[in-house]
Amino acid sequence: MKRFKKRIPNRESIENNKYLRFILKRVGHKPYLWEFNRREVVMATWIGVFWAMVPMPFQMIPAVIMSVVFRANILVAIAWVWLSNPFTMLPIFYFEYYIGCHLMGIKFIDSLVSANWQDILIHWQLVLIPLLLGSLVVGVLSSLILASSVWLIYRWRGIN
Repeated sequence: MKRFKKRIPNRESIENNKYLRFILKRVGHKPYLWEFNRREVVMATWIGVFWAMVPMPFQMIPAVIMSVVFRANILVAIAWVWLSNPFTMLPIFYFEYYIGCHLMGIKFIDSLVSANWQDILIHWQLVLIPLLLGSLVVGVLSSLILASSVWLIYRWRGIN
C-alpha cells in the first residue's frame, strides 16, 4: 500500500497541474474523496470497474461523479476505469457482446469477430442491445467480485 501511495498523484501535485486544478475547486474540500480507507477504496473499486465495463467514451467522468456522490476515493476509481484501454477494449466488448447474446437467446454473430469497424457500424443495431445487456451484467458481476476481493485484502492485511 505504501508503494501504491508513493506513485499516485497527491493533492499538491494536482494543485500544481493546470489541467486538473479544476477538480480541487469542486471537491477538494472533501477529504474522504482522497483517503485510502477500506470503505472509500472498496466503493471506488466498485465504481471504477463498473464504468470500465460500460462501452462509452469518457468513462472517467461518470466515475468521478459517482465517486463524489457515494463518497469514494476518486483516484482509485479513475485507476480502475483505466482497466478498459485501447488494448483491452475489444476483448472486453467481445466478451460482453457474447454474454448479451447468450442471455437474450439470440444468434451470436461470429463474423463480426474478424470484421472491421465499418462492418460493425453497419450492423450496429444487431450488436448494440446485446452489448449493452452484456456490459451491464459483466460490469455488475466483475465490480462485485473485485470490490469484494479488495475488501478481503484490506481485512486480511488488517488495514482500516
